[in-house]
Formats: sequence, structure tokens, C-alpha cells
Amino acid sequence: MQVVKFVTEHAEPPKKTVNQLTLALVIVIVVLAVVGAIFSPMSNEFVPGIQGIVDTLLNIATYAIYLIGGGILIFGAALVTIRFFQCKLKDPYKPSNVSRYLSGYLTLSLEFFIGAEIIRTVVTRTIADLEVLFLIILSRGLFSFIIYLDRRWHGAAETE
Repeated sequence: MQVVKFVTEHAEPPKKTVNQLTLALVIVIVVLAVVGAIFSPMSNEFVPGIQGIVDTLLNIATYAIYLIGGGILIFGAALVTIRFFQCKLKDPYKPSNVSRYLSGYLTLSLEFFIGAEIIRTVVTRTIADLEVLFLIILSRGLFSFIIYLDRRWHGAAETE
């Protein structure tokens, strides 16, 4: 009978260092924000009528992001429905695990909707749009909390 001894080496935990790419991106974002804040009031002096062009482009981007979010939601619902029927046709008593997948598509589409609302709030700058943005972010947080609780309470039953 041979006894195998395991030697545990005390390896030092890796030191936490700042990722160079992350640092570069943060610096670029800060510099662009400062430059934008400085030159934003003077933008009409450089190119007359640029505010209308920027507003139009931001409105187009907003509608495009809304369409992408809606497309993700419809696509995800269709996939989850197909998965549900496939699972139930094979074995009607087996759990389908579709709520986990649908919650992922809902969360992703809500992210796109929040992004579109943020852009729309920047363009229109009204209190009503800010209130709608606040309600959307609040509902997104509530949905995330409900999904978290659902996965925590029923996580063992939904693992594949």
C-alpha cells in the first residue's frame, strides 16, 4: 500500500494591480468629458447649426436602441417559447427551466431601454422625461431583485 503525500505550498495571493487598458479607458473618458464640457457652449461657433444635427442623430440613436431592445425581447420570448414546447413534448413532468432564460432576455432588453431613455433625456431635457427615466431604472432594479430572489429560492431546481 502506497501513501501519497500532498504537499501544500503556501503560494502568495496574486497582487492586485490596475489593468492598463482599464486605466487608459478611464483617462480617455475623463479627458473627453472635460473637453466636451469646455467646448459644448461654444459648439455653435465652430459649426453653425450643429446642435440640430446632434439632436437629430441622438434621436435616431434612441429609436435604434429602442428597436434593438424590443427585438431582443421578442427574439428571447420566441426562443423561450420554443424551448418550453420542446421540453414539454419530450417529458411533460420535467421542469422546463425557461424562467431563467426569459429573465436573462428581459434583463438585457431593459438595459437597452434604459440606455435609450438616458439618451432621450439628454436630448429633450424635460422633467417629465427624467421622471420616466427614474421609474424605468427603479423598475429595472425591482426586476433584478425579483430575478435574484427567484434564482436563490429555486436555483437548485433550475440547474441543468
